[in-house]
Amino acid sequence: MKTARDDMLARDEIVRSIPDRVKPINFCLPIYSDDQYAPWHLDAAFAALRMTSPTGEPLKYRRYKADQSDKVPISPWLRNPEKLRSIAVFQEYLFDWPERIALDALFDARNMGASVRNYTRVVDLKRDQEDKNWQLKLQSTDQSALDTPEVVTVTTGFILNLAGAWVDEVIAKTGSNTAPKCRGMKGIHIAVRLPEEFNDWGVFTYNSIGEPLYCLPFRGIHYVGLTRTPFEGDVAGVAATNQEIDWMISETNRCLPKLALTRSDVLFTWAGVNPLTHDPEEPLGSREIKIHDLAGDRLQNLMALTGGPIMTHRRVARKIVNEIQKRLTPSGDRRELKYPGAKTVFDHNDKCEAGQLPGNYSAEIMRCAKNEMPVSLDDLLMRRLGLGWEPDQGIDQARAIAETAAPHLGWSTSRIQEEVIAYQAQLDHLRRKPNDC
Repeated sequence: MKTARDDMLARDEIVRSIPDRVKPINFCLPIYSDDQYAPWHLDAAFAALRMTSPTGEPLKYRRYKADQSDKVPISPWLRNPEKLRSIAVFQEYLFDWPERIALDALFDARNMGASVRNYTRVVDLKRDQEDKNWQLKLQSTDQSALDTPEVVTVTTGFILNLAGAWVDEVIAKTGSNTAPKCRGMKGIHIAVRLPEEFNDWGVFTYNSIGEPLYCLPFRGIHYVGLTRTPFEGDVAGVAATNQEIDWMISETNRCLPKLALTRSDVLFTWAGVNPLTHDPEEPLGSREIKIHDLAGDRLQNLMALTGGPIMTHRRVARKIVNEIQKRLTPSGDRRELKYPGAKTVFDHNDKCEAGQLPGNYSAEIMRCAKNEMPVSLDDLLMRRLGLGWEPDQGIDQARAIAETAAPHLGWSTSRIQEEVIAYQAQLDHLRRKPNDC
């Protein structure tokens, strides 16, 4: 119940503090006669959730019986209508895109005095046995801008390792052979265009192996996922395989058979590695959000974080701050983050010719180029502007955006061409369609 309460409070905080970065959707959950739970179980579960945060953002839970399914526009696509007992519907929220949430927080911290480095990795991590300070050797990975990678050394009394799926890789830089803290789980999604009845409607159900399947509306298309596969390897280069894509198509058709999706319906795919908490008793990782104090591994004043969806990031951050305050005296007065990110001006409903931009796009492109430290067109389209999540992934406007940003990034005409080619190559690899090989 504590976990559920924390999740509900985190949901309330996000929705109320950055309403321009979230969007409400209707989420439906079909209940079948052969399910392990009955309709009243859902009633009780949602009542309990509401009690965990009685004045929070409403769930707007309602449940329709089988003979009322016409009130749910996507019900004709659900499987096994003869076994359908009820459809539970509630309101949930989707982030505009997660990278934007992270960047808003990062740049707010910079405005408050934090030093921020982009495209930088830890190459060495040692603790001085005399003064007990840590020394981190940082190396730039932006090869496009530097002939010789820049290396700097930072001295600090305390380190937070918030490297996600790279947590154990960073710990290894200390030379310690401590037990793994993170269990990487690969998941993939497919992007498809569904009938208009699905607009602003999402589906939560279960796949053939009893794990969750989500169908989420976003910018005129739907993302369907996900898989859960233990992963070890290059996290940065992870991509969906043909086998994974075909399985996801099959599972979608099992849950929504009238869609009859095929490979040709897949607009693009993507994959990621979820940094769950390592637990020897759970081969697929633990969903526990854990703050690891590595003093027990003889790495004093080094803490690491595993688990935790982005929805909970502020509540987890406060816990981390509380832990640090037990060890360090604050260097300044307490200040509140404001997350003053500008509302995106991009709208998937805007229509323009390929290679052109609506008039209001240029200002946001220039703002991001000047203030948000992008080093590539991929940075701009995927993480700063979010156009990589559009149905065409921003490719039609890629050159125009590169040309608009070029004066602020020092890009020549040849560099603009290189960036457009590199962006398409990124899509071909990381967002690959199933017939690409």
